[in-house]
Amino acid sequence: MTRARYRAFSGAAAAMAGIAAVSAPPSTAAVQENPAQTAAGAEIPDIAQALLRTAYETRDPAEIAAVARAVKAVFPDNAEAIDAQSQAALAALAAAPQDEDGAAQPPPPSPQPSGLFALRPWEGKINASGLLSDGNSENIAGGLAVEGARKAGPLTHNVKGFVDIGRSGGVTNQKRWGASYQLNVDLSDRTYAYARILYEEDEFSGFDYRIFSGAGLGHFFYDVETFAWKIEGGPGFRYSPIDETREVDQNAAFFASTEVDWVIRDGVTFSQDLNATWTEPTTTLQSVTKLDTKLTEAISTGLSFEYRYETDPPADRENFDAIARASLIYGF
Repeated sequence: MTRARYRAFSGAAAAMAGIAAVSAPPSTAAVQENPAQTAAGAEIPDIAQALLRTAYETRDPAEIAAVARAVKAVFPDNAEAIDAQSQAALAALAAAPQDEDGAAQPPPPSPQPSGLFALRPWEGKINASGLLSDGNSENIAGGLAVEGARKAGPLTHNVKGFVDIGRSGGVTNQKRWGASYQLNVDLSDRTYAYARILYEEDEFSGFDYRIFSGAGLGHFFYDVETFAWKIEGGPGFRYSPIDETREVDQNAAFFASTEVDWVIRDGVTFSQDLNATWTEPTTTLQSVTKLDTKLTEAISTGLSFEYRYETDPPADRENFDAIARASLIYGF
């Protein structure tokens, strides 16, 4: 994650810092519970619950309503519970004491989440998408991705996870998922060392799964508010069992990447990520081009095109996979 992306993700969270989660005034026992903890909340998926909880903390009725609509679009089966919970939050907000300007006064701050994997102080985004793919999988599918970064002194923890699943006629025709963790250690204002581990599984790629681990250096050539460009590179090791033959490719590897983020204008960001993983049997190339447009402080839409190329894939597999994706993005 470049610093420009980190700043973009942290903007909304910084604006909300110090504001307590929605709860009713102390005199109204019936609404003292956080809406995220009501009975309706039990019917809402954890990811959706996290998005709603963050929206409640803004104490902004328009923001709460917008997030509730977006979450219902992604989780239509839970729309009734989402409506009940968000309406309870809005009712509690309306009943809160008002200051001289008519704005609701926040209650005393509640304890903030702590620990390495607390939602805060992590900054990042959750991405729900529809996608059209070509190559080893040719279909329409759905995807969910999460990425986050946490800064702690000279250390930055970066985590990513994704899943793409497609079904047609009751048969799964796309199933790809993976997760990665990268630790950056600042060496100077623009240079850092990193250690990285990645797990990826694609049922239709010809590989059972792939694991990569490595370390190296990264450097920002540009890092200003509206433009950032960095490169990373270093040695590693890749482990790749092959589906058909049950052979295992175990090879020394070299990873290199470049990331560009350009804020074209306020609320519109273009990004281009390129990376390559070289091993003696095969080289994997990946390009991801994205354009994100902010709708609110926290919600954005995104269009992206991903192209992956394998120089020497397993037998009877295509060299390439291409994915066009339209996304609804929530930044936290």
